[in-house]
Amino acid sequence: MPSLNPTTLLHLLCAALLATACDGAASAPARRTNVLLITLDTTRADHLGCYGYRRPTSPVLDRLAAESTLFTNALSTASWTLPAHASLFTGKFTTSHGARYDAEGPLKLTSGIAGPKAWDNYRARGLAAGERTLAGVLTDEGWRTGAVVGGPWMKRVFGLDAGFEHYDDDQVHSLSGRLASEVTDAALAWLDAPDERPFFLFLNYYDAHTPFHAPPPRTFMFLPPALRNERGLADRASWVHLYDAEISYVDEQIGRLLDGLRASGVYGDTLIVITADHGELFGEVCDGEPHWGHGEFLSPFELRVPLIVRYPRGEVPPGKSDEPIQSVDVMPLILERLGLPVPAGVQGRRAGREHPIVAEVYPLSRFAKTGDWRMLVEGDLKYLWSSQGRNALYDLARDPLEQHDLSAERPDEMRAMGERLDAYLAGLPRPGDAGPDQEVDAGTAEALQQLGYVDDGTATTSDR
Repeated sequence: MPSLNPTTLLHLLCAALLATACDGAASAPARRTNVLLITLDTTRADHLGCYGYRRPTSPVLDRLAAESTLFTNALSTASWTLPAHASLFTGKFTTSHGARYDAEGPLKLTSGIAGPKAWDNYRARGLAAGERTLAGVLTDEGWRTGAVVGGPWMKRVFGLDAGFEHYDDDQVHSLSGRLASEVTDAALAWLDAPDERPFFLFLNYYDAHTPFHAPPPRTFMFLPPALRNERGLADRASWVHLYDAEISYVDEQIGRLLDGLRASGVYGDTLIVITADHGELFGEVCDGEPHWGHGEFLSPFELRVPLIVRYPRGEVPPGKSDEPIQSVDVMPLILERLGLPVPAGVQGRRAGREHPIVAEVYPLSRFAKTGDWRMLVEGDLKYLWSSQGRNALYDLARDPLEQHDLSAERPDEMRAMGERLDAYLAGLPRPGDAGPDQEVDAGTAEALQQLGYVDDGTATTSDR
C-alpha cells in the first residue's frame, strides 16, 4: 500500500494529537464528541458534484465536502449491501465477518421482509454472532447509540443491529425500502429525545437503489423529454437519469438532517462520516459484457464509493486525500479520533498498521452465472481472481475502466499477486473466531509480513 501523503499525515496527526489530549477516563472533552455515520446505498462517487459530476445532484454534500476531508480513492470491500455494511461496522473483510450470500445459509430475504415464495431463494448468512461492532464499542463507552435504516438487507434479522441500543427498521416492508424523508424524520425524532450522553447515530438512505423513482417533483428532474415520451421509464436508457434524481432527493433530506443538527447546536461538535456501501452498473462492460445493477462483479463502478469525513470544530483543515481507503478503515478512523481502543481482530487501517486493498463477492449461482470474485490492488495494478478461471490483471493508471486484461502479457505479476491474495485471505480468522483479547493468529501475521504490511510477526491487532 502506498505511504500516506503529507496532507493525509497532517490530518491524521492533528486528529491523533487532539484525541490524545482529550483521552482518559476522567476527561470529558473526548466523551462530548458526537458521531454521525451515513451510508448512501448504491451511490457511485462519480455521480456526486464533489467528485466532479456534471449534474447538480448533490449541493448539500458538496458544501459539506468543502469543509471536510474528501477521500478520492475510497473503495468498498464488497459490491452489495450486507457484506459491505458488515465490514463498515466491524472493520473486517467478508472472509472474517461472515455476512454474505450463501445458498445453504440459514437466512432468507423473506426473513426480513414479506414477499413471494421465490424470494426464499435469496439465502445468506448474517453477521457472525459475537462480532465486536462500532456501535457495541460506543455503547459500552457511554455513547447513546441509534440507527435508522432504509433497506431490506439492513433488517435486524441479518445481524447489523449488533451493539445498537436503538435500531429502527420498522418501516422497511418491501424491496423498495424506506423513503429518505422517513429516515430523516425518525433520525430527528431520536435526536430530540432528552439524553445527556454524546450520540452515535447511523443512518442508511436506500433511495438510490432500484426501483429508481424519487418522489415528485424530483422524479423526472434529469430525464430528457424524449425518453419520457418515446421510451418510457422501463427502458434502461432512462435509468441513470432517474438514479441521479434519487441522489438529489437523498441530498435534500441530508440537508434537512444537518439543518436539524445546527438548530440544536450540536453540528459543530459532531464528527460526520458519509460514505456508500457500493455503487451501480449502468451498462458498463464487465467480464466482456455490458451489465446493470450490482453484486455480481468487483468493477470500479461498483466498488468506488464516496467518503467524506468532517472533523468537529474545524480541527482538521479541509482538503482531499488520494490515499487508498476502504470500508474496513472507517471503524478504526472513528475510534482513534475519539481516543478509544480499537478492538482486537480489526483488520482496517490504524496507527502503525496497514492492510492490503481487498474485496470479495460470492453471488448466488441461481441468479448469477459469473461465479465468485476476489480482488487485490497494489499500486496501479488490480488483480481479479475468478472461481470460473477468468482471472484478470489491470493497470489502473492507464486503464481505469478495466477494459484491457494484462494477464497474458504479465504472467509473473499475475501469479505473484494471486499468491499474495490467497495468503492474506487464508490467514484471516474465520467468522466469530477473533475474541476481544486475541492476538493476530500466526497465519495472518505471516501473510501480512510477506505482503510487507508489518515489520515482523509480533504485531497484534490490539492498540499499542
